[in-house]
Amino acid sequence: MRTLTKSSRVAVTCGLPLALLLLCAPHASAQNATRQQPPEEAPAAADAPASLLSQLNLTAAQVAQMREIREQSVPQAKELTRRLNQARRALDESIYSDALDESLVEQRAREVAEAQAALVRLRAQTELRVRRVLTPEQLQTFRDLRISARRRQRIRRRLERGLPVRRPDEPADRTPDARPLRRLRERRRALGRP
Repeated sequence: MRTLTKSSRVAVTCGLPLALLLLCAPHASAQNATRQQPPEEAPAAADAPASLLSQLNLTAAQVAQMREIREQSVPQAKELTRRLNQARRALDESIYSDALDESLVEQRAREVAEAQAALVRLRAQTELRVRRVLTPEQLQTFRDLRISARRRQRIRRRLERGLPVRRPDEPADRTPDARPLRRLRERRRALGRP
C-alpha cells in the first residue's frame, strides 16, 4: 500500500476547508495589502491565497477564528495521518509476511478502518467548525469555490491520464441519449443545487 506525501496527507485528511485555512490564514495580512493595490500590481505569489480570502471577505475576527481552527486541527490531522500510515504499513506487512495469519490480517484491517474513520470524523468536525464561522453569503461563496476546485481537480486527473476533457455544459459523447442528463441538470439548477 502506498503512503501519502506530506501535502497529500493534509489535503486528504482535512479536505478543502482545512487546505483553504492552511493556504489562506497565514496570508491574512496579505489580504489587506492586496485590497489596497490594484489587481494588476498584486504580487503573483500571494495572489491565489489572497484571492481566496478576498472572495470570502473574511473579517479580522473570522480570520482569527480560522487560525484557531487550523492550529487545533493540523496537529490532530498529522497524528491521525501518522497513525493511518502506520496501520497501513502493519497491514501490508501482515499480508505479505512469510507466515500468513488471517486473524492478524483482519485485526490490521480493522486498525486501518478505525484510523480512516478517525480522519473522516476530524475532517467533518473541522468543516463544521469552518462553516459556523462563515456568514450565509460566505458559505455560498465557499461552496462555489469547492465546486470549482473539484472541477479543476477532475480536469487535472483526466489530463494526467491522457483522457479528453469536456466542458461541464457539453453533453457527454459516450452517453447514448444526453437529454435525461440535461433535464436532470436543469432541475438541479432550478432548485439551486450544483
